[in-house]
Formats: sequence, structure tokens, C-alpha cells
Amino acid sequence: MKKYTLTLLLTAAPLFAGTPAPVAPAPQSNDQGITLGLEVLALRPYESEGSFDKSNYEAAFRGSLGYQFSDGLFVKGTYFGYNTSTAPGDDLTTQYVDLAIGQNFKPMEKLLISPFVGLRWASFKEDLDSLTFDGYGIVIGFDATRAICNNFSLYATAKESVLFGDTEYPKASDKLSHSTGLISEIGLGLQYDFCVSGCTGNARLGVEGQYWSGLSYSDTQDVSLAGFAFGLNFRF
Repeated sequence: MKKYTLTLLLTAAPLFAGTPAPVAPAPQSNDQGITLGLEVLALRPYESEGSFDKSNYEAAFRGSLGYQFSDGLFVKGTYFGYNTSTAPGDDLTTQYVDLAIGQNFKPMEKLLISPFVGLRWASFKEDLDSLTFDGYGIVIGFDATRAICNNFSLYATAKESVLFGDTEYPKASDKLSHSTGLISEIGLGLQYDFCVSGCTGNARLGVEGQYWSGLSYSDTQDVSLAGFAFGLNFRF
């Protein structure tokens, strides 16, 4: 009995002496393959000074193509495009293209977090004032899912980009002026995971908001887009 007790004490001694016990690394997502995402959004525009006479929900589209490696590293290109009428004779057009690199982390069995960083090109155009902005910048963000039950999860996404480019506003000047802008995006909703013929994927339904700051009119008003999103994502 004394020998058995002594053995237990010697085995546990490093823990009490300040030596940490071996800790297994957090599991990573190891699904490898080509990724494809297709989204349809219904967005409504809002203007910071309320100058939009007409504001209805219009369709927007977002698509992505990328590749995920076995260690959870991924690269992805994304395109977003939206066009709507805000007043008679005035169309608002926004679009961007992202090229990002990120990493999937799974710190818990039911939680997956995917931070990423990359480059963005964006365009903002209002026909009535003949205002156009084209710029490049950096985008950073994350995508996270938390499993609930029966293949259902909650998801959340967030992006922030800083853009540097040129704004053409003929009413104020015929010349291009160096300018900057911010685009903030956030979304959340419900996700359903599925697998068909060796292809894994998910369907998402949620809400989304975008904030395009400093790009509208000559006195740097802000425009927001808010609405609903439905998306399908696949990994082959």
C-alpha cells in the first residue's frame, strides 16, 4: 500500500511543482478541396442624411471560389455586386473583389473560427451626381460557426476594409481627387450542414448589414445596405 501511494505521489508531483501537464493541440479542420460559395441577398439602401427618395429591396449577388488545405489554411477570391434605384434617374451601384488568405481553427468540438486577411478592390457609383469612386485597400475579417444540434449551427461573419483611391465628382471638380473610405460588413444567421455524393456543404439563411463610409456625395455622406442573405457553400 505504501509503495502504491508513493508511486501516485511521484507521478503527480510535476503538476504540483509547477510543471504543466501535456496538453493536446486544438483540433483543426482537415477537410481539403476546392471551395465554392453562391449567395443571393435582398438589400435596401439607407443614406446618412436621408436623401434617398426611393428605397426598396433589390437583389445582390456574391460568389466565391477558393481552395482549402489539409492543415486548415485556405485561400479565397470573392465578388460582390449590387445595383438599385434610390430616386428617379438615380442608380446606386456598389461592388468589390477580395483576394484573401485565412486559417480554420477549432478550439472546441462545436466551435469553428476562420480569421482571414487580404486585398480588396471596390467601386461606388451614384448616377444622379455622376459620382464614382474606385479604390484598393486591405480587408480583414472572420467567419465563425457554433454547432447546435442535428446539423444546425449559428453563424456570424464580419469584415472591415480600408480603401484608398480616387473620387470623380463633376459638380465640384472635373478632376480626380485622392480620397479614402471604409466598408464595414456584419452578418449572422442559421446554417445547415449536409453531405451529398462525397461533397460537403452548407446552406445559410440570415441577415446582413454593410456600411460604406465617406463615399457618397461631395461632403462624404455615408450609405448603408441592410437586408437578408441566403447562401450555399460547397467543398469538393
